[in-house]
Amino acid sequence: MRTRNSIVSFLLASLVGILAIACSAKTPAKVSVDKDLSVAIYSTTERAGSIDTVSPCLLTEPVHISELLRYPDDNGITMPFTLSNTAKYAEITEDNLEKRIAISVNGKVLSTPIVKMKIENGACSVILDEKQTTDLFPTINIEDLKSTSR
Repeated sequence: MRTRNSIVSFLLASLVGILAIACSAKTPAKVSVDKDLSVAIYSTTERAGSIDTVSPCLLTEPVHISELLRYPDDNGITMPFTLSNTAKYAEITEDNLEKRIAISVNGKVLSTPIVKMKIENGACSVILDEKQTTDLFPTINIEDLKSTSR
């Protein structure tokens, strides 16, 4: 009987802990957008602390942006998107593990992340600063994104 009560108490405490963690997770503020952009992925080289793109482009395609996100305690605006050529993107990410790639949006390199894993579903995102956000999305009020972070 004591063992059963101990197990029930342990399970109940675990459930409360899991719920507390899940409820405290920070959710991003979201703003809907409706814009098509051109995204290109390049290999990179590093020389004297500078990162340069390597031609030819590894992948280029139009993407649709439907929302922008701002996570609490984060200064950047996340622009998530999905590349439709998932097989090519998976190949690029696999071939560049632990290397930098360059992500260009509308002809400007906005991000040079180090690839940490093969991505097979086409998921990608770029973190924009305020100027980049207003350049790409001039009708978005960044203050609204800042004030609606939960």
